[in-house]
Amino acid sequence: MAPRLVGLSAFVTAALLSFFASCGPTSTCATTCTGCCDAMGQCVTATSTAACGANGATCSACTRSEACSNGACVAVDAGSTDAGACANCRGCCQNGVCRTGNLVNACGADGGTCEDCTVGNRACVANACRAPCGPSNCQGCCRNDVCITSTTVQACGAGGQACVFCGSGQVCQAGLCTTADGGSGRDGGESCAATCNGCCDATDMCQPGLSNLACGNLGARCVVCNGTTCRDSPTTGGGRCF
Repeated sequence: MAPRLVGLSAFVTAALLSFFASCGPTSTCATTCTGCCDAMGQCVTATSTAACGANGATCSACTRSEACSNGACVAVDAGSTDAGACANCRGCCQNGVCRTGNLVNACGADGGTCEDCTVGNRACVANACRAPCGPSNCQGCCRNDVCITSTTVQACGAGGQACVFCGSGQVCQAGLCTTADGGSGRDGGESCAATCNGCCDATDMCQPGLSNLACGNLGARCVVCNGTTCRDSPTTGGGRCF
């Protein structure tokens, strides 16, 4: 190859290498950024839980149980009082500390002030204080302070009472466990009273006995708790109106 062509080729190669090196945003960001570098190689100085990092490191996303503090994802209940951690908190802030926000005495979200749900006898549901699930606000049944309106055999009940599990061969109808054909679901003609640890309804069907609409134990006839509450009887099964 002619000397002139060799020299030109070397010049072009050197120019291209110099161009691509100067255009690389990632290397530039890593050496000059005081925050973190995003996927496009841009420097992010206002770090947050969505883009956390420092000293030119690659930005990372913190989990919901973490906050971005001094460029690092830290557990929100670690006791950090760093102002940045509380400002970037996904839970709630309590005395300058970022909390998860799903505790009954520290409930909240998006960095707001934590609320004590025990005031007013409320529950912390989905990071917000709400009245506990019950007859006043639930037409279905309650489980873990959540109202379940589409009742199933795994969560059967009505009137804001505790959800119960229906037995084998039973279905949930109008908030009560029963068999699909309306029968007792027992073999051999045994009476409900002889085999039921809960209570027996008007169709001689064994019920868990823990609902205000059907309360009882030891195979007794189910009763409606008018003005009282059906409470569990751990020693005998079923429940009693108190």
